[in-house]
Amino acid sequence: MAILVRQAAAADCERLAELLGQLGYPTDEASVAERLDYFGDEPAAAVFVAVSDGVVVGVAAVHVSPLLEVSGHFARLIALVVDENARGGGIGRALMAAVEAYARAFRCLFVEVTSGRRPEREAAHRFYRGLGFKDANDESFRFKKRLPQ
Repeated sequence: MAILVRQAAAADCERLAELLGQLGYPTDEASVAERLDYFGDEPAAAVFVAVSDGVVVGVAAVHVSPLLEVSGHFARLIALVVDENARGGGIGRALMAAVEAYARAFRCLFVEVTSGRRPEREAAHRFYRGLGFKDANDESFRFKKRLPQ
């Protein structure tokens, strides 16, 4: 299967909404379009899509941030999902290659990703480990605080 990875476009929003729903984040086309606009305004963020036979079959979003404690930047994988009917065909690897190339262009020191510690995410954890990622929880804690809306 031939895979083309490119920047996401407004025409992709309906399909992106479907993919985000498969990831466990149900949404609609209008909401995705609004979020995609944010990425267009952010010079250090990108959304990549994988296309096979003219159909968007995967998406990856990345954001680059500067570091203060050392010289350099890091990239954070914000989202990655491959259509559940197309997994295992190299689409995720192609998207991650685009993310890593993007991070290298910003001279990032590392790429980080978080993934829930839930049984349904075990395949994703194996995927990341297979790409050379390691669970860094033995090095640091990750704290999160929800803000009232």
